[in-house]
Amino acid sequence: MIPQPSAVTPELAEAALNCAALVRARTLAGWIGADRQLTSSGVLKPALALEACRVLGIELPSGRLRSALDVDELMQDWAVSCVAGYIIPSGGRVRATPRLADTSPQSVLGSWLRAASADLGLPDEPCPDCLTVLHELSEADGSLDLAHLAEAARTLGDPHDQDVPCPDCGELHDLSDLAAMAGFDVDEDPDDSLEHAESAVAGLVSYGAATVLAAAPAALSGLGQARVRLTPLGRMLAESIFTGCAPQVDTDAVTLLDELINVPPKIAAKMAAPWLAARSPAAAVGELLAYAESADAERRMIAIAFARDVGPEAAPAWRERAGQPGFGAYARMWLTEHGEEVAELPGDEAWLAFEAVSAASSLIPPELAPLVLEAAFEDMDAHEAAETLSLVSASGHPDAAWFVESVTAATGIRPPARRASLPAGDSYQLKVTLRGVSKPPVWRRIAVPAGLTLDLLHEVIQQAMGWEDEHLHVFSTPRRDYGSPDPELGHADERKVTVAEVLARPGATMLYTYDFGDGWEHGIVLEKVLPPDPVVGLSCLAGKGACPPEDCGGAWGYANLKEALADPGHEEHEDLLDWLGLDSAADFDPAQFGLDEVNASLSQLL
Repeated sequence: MIPQPSAVTPELAEAALNCAALVRARTLAGWIGADRQLTSSGVLKPALALEACRVLGIELPSGRLRSALDVDELMQDWAVSCVAGYIIPSGGRVRATPRLADTSPQSVLGSWLRAASADLGLPDEPCPDCLTVLHELSEADGSLDLAHLAEAARTLGDPHDQDVPCPDCGELHDLSDLAAMAGFDVDEDPDDSLEHAESAVAGLVSYGAATVLAAAPAALSGLGQARVRLTPLGRMLAESIFTGCAPQVDTDAVTLLDELINVPPKIAAKMAAPWLAARSPAAAVGELLAYAESADAERRMIAIAFARDVGPEAAPAWRERAGQPGFGAYARMWLTEHGEEVAELPGDEAWLAFEAVSAASSLIPPELAPLVLEAAFEDMDAHEAAETLSLVSASGHPDAAWFVESVTAATGIRPPARRASLPAGDSYQLKVTLRGVSKPPVWRRIAVPAGLTLDLLHEVIQQAMGWEDEHLHVFSTPRRDYGSPDPELGHADERKVTVAEVLARPGATMLYTYDFGDGWEHGIVLEKVLPPDPVVGLSCLAGKGACPPEDCGGAWGYANLKEALADPGHEEHEDLLDWLGLDSAADFDPAQFGLDEVNASLSQLL
């Protein structure tokens, strides 16, 4: 990203020659002339540095000068002179170049632009805050105050900024919140933002790229009240960087993202606009998604951000990936936002949440990561933490293994071992019917291995029906009751008995009760024995009716809930809408059932 002047005129060249930064750099180069001696560190020897300071009018503290490196103002002039191409240090000597005598507009503006863009960190390490200040000024019709520039730099700046889901409460936090749990403060002080904005403006002023509109422009106002606007040189600088350095339209998505990854998001979007405009919406998004699928989380999220801004005409590219697990969550989310009915897979929420964690992890120094992870998990009991890790592991995210290993190393917590496989043999076709619920009835027809243990059948029923597994349960058979091996409950261990042992032949039945408070009773009947399938799995064959909300009071409470929601005048209508988190009763459909969604949920159990 080496900018070239977007415009070359005698007026711009004269302004560049007369700016403070170039005047000082040229003065230094003129004093250096044909030859000066350097130290082994590649800077002027102390005696020469003193002489250079006198030429440049730099005041030095009393005492002996040990090194030119101790004089910041001199080293700044030295750096500008080097970058502008006015001097060349080499082999222990430094000399002025012929460019110093070339005052043609093209040469002057080329030198000025190299030096001014270097002050912004270009081409190798662009400073997000400085670029943001320049961008805000270039977009403004008039002047802006320093407080505005400081706020823009603080909130727009870093492409790494992401909210991070807390493993403890599940809420989204800023990364600094997680670091604070471990006693580290990584929040940027607003005063630091103002100081950085002032520094960026001072740099622009020294290059004649900006003017401070204040009675005393030398003091930029610590209160951020001074107003700033770009000069014609400043607008040429912005145009040269933000338009002139935009990636070539024929480049591939890899190069596009490599060039823009360290640029603030709003500026990156502006620089990517020509690349996007050179393609049809579907083709542009197709390239970005193809790149994103194999990229790391940080680059993937930037590529997705570009793709999301393309518009609804890109829908075909999103639809192509709507069926993919994991990465396809982005496509399903985009299509849903644009009014298309797309089934969300069970792992989508975990995958997308962990995506933010993975991208933000690059901000955590390696030595801080164990402390942050330990703090995030310290308030969770071991079972809850292990289940959280299990969800992360099951999300299928490419960085999930790293996260689980890191948490285990920091806390000693491990996810529960996943089941190796389902038992082979016959499959049972079961019908599970929720008792006491009608208009519409709620039932599921499922196929499970005959050798499935009842603890796993419990998980299948939870997923197939749509429960959240937040309460106790029990299987009741003519022989005995089976449930969690808790002595206080008195149930036989459900882990030690299979479906085939309690449902011996077609027509056999048993009862599954979930939530002993609400008392949701499910009748289970073995409808038929299916022939062995070479690919053992779990599946829902049919179903009807939505699962009632948890904790609504059982079958009676659910009937009352449906009645109240159907009647806007009912005294509980508004309270129930609020409890369910719905804007309208039309958003509640007791008949809703999605076969594909249920089977996607069941697939997560394998």
